[in-house]
Amino acid sequence: MEYTLLILLLLIMIWINLRNKISKSQEKTEELSKEIAALRRRLENSSEVVDEIKEPEPETLKEPEVFVQPEPVKAIVEPARNLQPQKVRKPVNYEKYIGENLFGKIGILILVLGMGLFVKYAIDKEWINETLRTILGFGMGGLLLFVAWRLKDSYRTFSSLLAGGAFAIFYVTVAIAYHYYGLFSQTVAFILLVLFTGFMSSLSILYNRRELAIIALVGGFIAPFLVGSGDGSYWVLFTYVMILDLGMFGLSIYKKWGELPVICFALTWIVFAGYTYAADLDLMGSVQLTHLLIFSIAFYLIFLLSVASIVRINIRGINQYLLGVIGLNNFVFLFFALCLLQNMELEQNYKGLVTLFVAAINFALFFWIKRKGEPFTFLMHTLLGIALTFVSMTIPIQLEGTFITLFWASEVMIILWFYSRFRLRVYEIFVWVLPVLTLGSYGMDVFHGCMKARYGDSSLFINGLFATGIFTGLSYWVDAWLVRPTRISTKGPLLTGCVVLYIAFVFDFYSYVDPSIVSFSYIETFTVAVLFAANVLLGKSYLPVSRNAGGYGLLLGLSLSLFGGMSLWVGYDDLFIPRFLLWVSLLLIGGHIFVLGRYYYKSFDAREKRTHGMTLYICLLSTILLAVGTNNLLNQLGLPDELSAGFSISLSLAGFMQMAVGMRLHLKVVRMISLATFSIVLLKLVMVDLWLLPTIGKVVVFIILGVILLILSFLYQKLKTVLFDDSL
Repeated sequence: MEYTLLILLLLIMIWINLRNKISKSQEKTEELSKEIAALRRRLENSSEVVDEIKEPEPETLKEPEVFVQPEPVKAIVEPARNLQPQKVRKPVNYEKYIGENLFGKIGILILVLGMGLFVKYAIDKEWINETLRTILGFGMGGLLLFVAWRLKDSYRTFSSLLAGGAFAIFYVTVAIAYHYYGLFSQTVAFILLVLFTGFMSSLSILYNRRELAIIALVGGFIAPFLVGSGDGSYWVLFTYVMILDLGMFGLSIYKKWGELPVICFALTWIVFAGYTYAADLDLMGSVQLTHLLIFSIAFYLIFLLSVASIVRINIRGINQYLLGVIGLNNFVFLFFALCLLQNMELEQNYKGLVTLFVAAINFALFFWIKRKGEPFTFLMHTLLGIALTFVSMTIPIQLEGTFITLFWASEVMIILWFYSRFRLRVYEIFVWVLPVLTLGSYGMDVFHGCMKARYGDSSLFINGLFATGIFTGLSYWVDAWLVRPTRISTKGPLLTGCVVLYIAFVFDFYSYVDPSIVSFSYIETFTVAVLFAANVLLGKSYLPVSRNAGGYGLLLGLSLSLFGGMSLWVGYDDLFIPRFLLWVSLLLIGGHIFVLGRYYYKSFDAREKRTHGMTLYICLLSTILLAVGTNNLLNQLGLPDELSAGFSISLSLAGFMQMAVGMRLHLKVVRMISLATFSIVLLKLVMVDLWLLPTIGKVVVFIILGVILLILSFLYQKLKTVLFDDSL
């Protein structure tokens, strides 16, 4: 066991030294970049001075024998610029790195292992007892430390390696003496480890070696577990960890060692998580849970000192890790705080206060840095983003139901206003995320509403869910108005608002109108009206029909499909409201066809071949609408036996109107559609009506069809010159 811990400590020391070299390389690279920039500015200034000196020379020498050449000026400037890459690129001496650094680490590891094997051999041969073994361990560590002290001036790197190995031996020796030999009490062993940690931290300052500080930090966290027996007080453990964290943060800010806060953060929360898992929160009392919550708050506030570390250290490579600590610290604390509050089983829900507390802390740090005027833009945006995130999380954690949707919809408008004023990137991120969350929350509200019984205590349009839908839909319209000065498109918020408002009305009709047939009639008519209004309001300029003809055609087809389904369900019903709404829908669809055709043919010439598809589509839907309307009329008049005759008559009237339009506007395609319609009527007349219709039906159909055909024949004869000359 002791050798495993020893090897683990030495491996950590090697990794830390490698990480230290990388960090130093990054620092040197940044320093070289600054020097290069300064040299570049000097060279540019010197070239300008040379130009100013050389320019007046040709004007003072007027003899033709003297030739003024500007080339030497360029020759002076160009070589200076070519020298820049030579100063930037510094070759890496791998031999020096391996000989001075890597060999030293491997040598320390092998030396410690060799000494350990020797001690084990001596123990197996019973040459030394427990006390001598412990003294031997301290002596070996002390010898390494003495050698490190003597070499600290001439061989700093090698001496720091020896010092790290010495303290590793000290830690393992104390642990073995306590656990296996019982030479020390728990208190004495713990005090010894703390003293070793403090002594090693002092040496790290003296040597100016961050790897020693990191080893001391890791040793400090391992110390309680090296001498722990499993029944210690969590008060002592977490108080010790707090003191260790504060000390290491002070050291990191004083020496600008940014790795220390990162390691402290990881090890502290690992220790806290390990204790809460091992102690089993379900078995803890409320007092113990409260104590753990206080410690978690203390750890959270301590690791916010990373903000001060960034302001003090200000090294790009280190700042990235410290920003990660700041972000993760908020969410890790929230996780533990919510778990602890959940197990407390309090009468009131205080979880939302935790998120508000985190948001307030981050807001305070944001304004503190902004007030200092420090140029840490990304840090400020990170803190502001975290604050806004936790404000957004407060409502779903604290409240239930439609309040979440209302809060998020309001927050979107506020953040959009901030974004339109300040144009910060962090606001733009929330502008994209929060509307999606709002829409999802409203969808969940509607879903839960569907699960409840219909026809509840509330009434139509006077209930919380409808008010939430109206407010949310209108908030999206306000969002569209707020994003006008920005580069964000207004189409998304406008269309989303329309969808939300539509769902609000439809769901209210479904929930608070009885019976079902009346509810369906309201929903169908409202849907047809919405589609018609969309064509009228959007088809002229915002989403012009000329560019979206296919989409508007699909909307018209959807309206007609709904009308057909409503006709099948309502046609035989005696209720007044469904029958009345049926005719309202027919008029709306007729207006929809007229508006679509008007907008479309304002953009395109009806005689062009590319418009023939839309012309055929409009004629087909108009014919179907007339046929379904005639069918509904006969059903409401109590003449279901005359439906076949009514269908033939409606097709004949449709064909006649198509022919009239085709002749009036000189549109051959419409006339051809009319001829096709009459062909269908004649085919039905021969195949069906002649054999199945009653006598009165046959008489009416034959007379009307005959009159129509004669009129059309007369018109063809009268207008044949005009029609065929202009036909396409």
